[in-house]
Amino acid sequence: MSAAEVAGGYVYRNTRTGQTIERAERSIRLDNLDVWLCLQAPAPAPEPPVGPAAELAAGLACPSEHENKAAWVAYAVACGMDESNARALSKAALIEEFGEEDPDGQD
Repeated sequence: MSAAEVAGGYVYRNTRTGQTIERAERSIRLDNLDVWLCLQAPAPAPEPPVGPAAELAAGLACPSEHENKAAWVAYAVACGMDESNARALSKAALIEEFGEEDPDGQD
């Protein structure tokens, strides 16, 4: 097992002997033994975003031109733009960048 495989993995210590072992994956067996203590576990995955940006990211529904700027900022963020950059743009600029093209092929 290489160091790259263990980075961010699990580290267990035997409370009787002091032995330390590293595992890339969780060991249910060691977790259930009273003498083994889990010293390190990988950080939990980040929580998915909530709110308007999450709803738009799920369906990527383009807001109408009549929606407020906050809806366009959330849509731009869902499309991959940095939130601070999206907030710095005007609503018109966000519509120009991320708005749907006219169905007739004309802008």
